[in-house]
Amino acid sequence: MHNKIILPISGLGIIFYSPRSAEHIPPGSNYLRANYLKSDQVVAHNRKGTLVGFSTGSPGTYILQFHEGCPAEEVLRVATCKLRLGLHCVGGVVCFRDLYDLINWQNECPGEQIISLDDGFYEVTLCSDLPDSGLIGDNQIIDFYMNRCSSLPQLVESGMPKLCG
Repeated sequence: MHNKIILPISGLGIIFYSPRSAEHIPPGSNYLRANYLKSDQVVAHNRKGTLVGFSTGSPGTYILQFHEGCPAEEVLRVATCKLRLGLHCVGGVVCFRDLYDLINWQNECPGEQIISLDDGFYEVTLCSDLPDSGLIGDNQIIDFYMNRCSSLPQLVESGMPKLCG
């Protein structure tokens, strides 16, 4: 597993998924407008763990750091921003992209935005703090804790998942 991805985004969120879970999206389509714009649409995708999305609260550059297992209680306690999501990894690969990539969808995910992960279900815990500048997205670090589970966790009941704000 890569341990770090630097992800500049122009949208207000990040999506992650296994490419096989996004094969149904036609290249060039505006999947955001048709299928991922309303919070109930995002929640439906997140509940399946297929095209998992969350709001960062701001465009910017995010440094995604990856860890196996669950965060320590102290990490959870002190993190300013935290969120739990579920993921179904299929094909041993997970891509991390700008939410706005869904506006003009291209199947190809840049290699530097991909991690290898064993197939299965994961509880994904995100932990982050505001950067020293106080500006969301200013080279903000987001720690992704990938905890393998026997089934997909049901964590988000309603609304757009937000990491900060």
